[in-house]
Amino acid sequence: MLYTTFARQYEPFLSSTVRKISFELEGPEERYGLKLSVVSLPPEDGPLDYLSAAEKEQYFGFKYPRRRNSYLLGKLAAKMAVAEEQDDLSEIRVDHGILCQPMVAGRDRKITITHCDTLGAAVDYDPRLLIGVDMELVDEKAMDALRRITSKEEEGLMVGLEPPLAPPLFLTLLWTAKEAMSKVLQTGFTVPTELFEIKTCARSGQSVISQFKNFPQFKAISILRREYVFTIVLPAKAMTDSSEARFLQCLQEMLPY
Repeated sequence: MLYTTFARQYEPFLSSTVRKISFELEGPEERYGLKLSVVSLPPEDGPLDYLSAAEKEQYFGFKYPRRRNSYLLGKLAAKMAVAEEQDDLSEIRVDHGILCQPMVAGRDRKITITHCDTLGAAVDYDPRLLIGVDMELVDEKAMDALRRITSKEEEGLMVGLEPPLAPPLFLTLLWTAKEAMSKVLQTGFTVPTELFEIKTCARSGQSVISQFKNFPQFKAISILRREYVFTIVLPAKAMTDSSEARFLQCLQEMLPY
């Protein structure tokens, strides 16, 4: 089904489930386009016309609801980020590379995808860029596991944030930045997590900008919500200060509370 037809036929579904923006990053010398979608878990009786026949078969083949939900969030977020008005949604095929990195078949642009609980997000972006995205629930039960991959130096960064963050929120922030950076490198956590150590964090309202000890070319932009943290990692040189401020504002406005 064409995106325009889907949008017209299922307008209430889209307005309640999907948020998407197109944004042009402005660097000192170049401009880079990206499209970001954030989706909520569709209702069980929601339309599936955006899935191909093979994708529907796979979806209904999952035994457990949690697996079906994560599958649907990933597919919907990816297709909504990629789709232009005249694209057939069912023909947008998200494949995986040799290291399980997502890629859209037949397209030069790149994509990065994340989902947690009832939210999913995807970024379709200029192939000249390197981008990773992650979204995680804030869970006090995960504190011990998160502390095991957090250095003493990183925990010390929490003291310098104003206003201060609660430890579960701060540790989740660090995790999302590391996970997103691992997606940039397309390694995941198959390498030592110390490689992704965070060097600095600076808070402004409900956002935090972090930089990496071993990857000074990149920065992590995190948006804080009560129940989750959203982080996107991208090259620092892809944005001027004014472009970064506009991008932050767009993220703040589109990410649900």
